[in-house]
Amino acid sequence: MDVQSALNTMHTRLKLVAFVHFILIVLALESVWLPSSYLFYNLLFLIALFWAVHSRESTDAVQISAVINGFSFFFDLLGIILYFPTHGIISAVFAILNLCVRPFSLLLLQRELSDRGGSFEFGSGSSGRVGDLPTSYEDIDAPHQQTPSHGQVNVGIFK
Repeated sequence: MDVQSALNTMHTRLKLVAFVHFILIVLALESVWLPSSYLFYNLLFLIALFWAVHSRESTDAVQISAVINGFSFFFDLLGIILYFPTHGIISAVFAILNLCVRPFSLLLLQRELSDRGGSFEFGSGSSGRVGDLPTSYEDIDAPHQQTPSHGQVNVGIFK
């Protein structure tokens, strides 16, 4: 299987993103120079990625993974600049590699999100109410208004 076909396969690209970031995060944390926040937000990112891999239809899981990944880029940059080590350079190299891979994984997450039918638009035209979002759910208990057809008259006893 070549890389291009793996990147075009819906669920394989999420697994690839999770695997690459997992390896780079583990290798970056082999030294003690990074702050504990690095572990925290990267752990949240990996949990969101595993959720997206598990929930194959969920656009929320991919969207949350992408948002965490976007913020993590800036957190990584800040952590590397502020805490760059005098020893443990190998760990710093993997943290920098993880930082460099983030924009590419964000593009892959965006592609995954569009393949699942979602987008990065938050609250586009909806007020947060349940009835605002299109859904395939049909409430069978709700009364339906029947319209009279040609030549028929609906006579209601209880009005």
